[in-house]
Amino acid sequence: MKNLMRNLALLSFLTLLSGVANADQVKPQVTILHSSSTSNAGEAFSYPTGTPKLTMAQVIFPVGAQLPMHTHPAPVIVHVISGELTSERPSGDKVTYKAGDTFIEAPNSPHKVINSGKHPTIVYAVATGFEGMGKLTVPFK
Repeated sequence: MKNLMRNLALLSFLTLLSGVANADQVKPQVTILHSSSTSNAGEAFSYPTGTPKLTMAQVIFPVGAQLPMHTHPAPVIVHVISGELTSERPSGDKVTYKAGDTFIEAPNSPHKVINSGKHPTIVYAVATGFEGMGKLTVPFK
């Protein structure tokens, strides 16, 4: 019985050890979704001053929903999870982003966005702001 317990303990240890060895061989796959020093409209941006604060938000746009003309007080990077979203500038220039697309909005750059697809649109947005910044979107008149 003593030998059986020792053999089971040794077998358990070796099994655990082989799992650790295999874990070293499995590596995560990293894909850069977007990286830029300008917005998708070609505007340069800088980070606001103050104590840095990153904010990540999920935004769900029902079919036809829109955010009227607005700006952001800090750079925002947006990734479209599903659906499609059209961004329009005051000039009338429009860009449509679909699932898998990522884009950057520069601070204080007016635009409006609408779910221009046939299904709800879900996006993840990360704002690189600062403590006390206030709202992530500011109405533009």
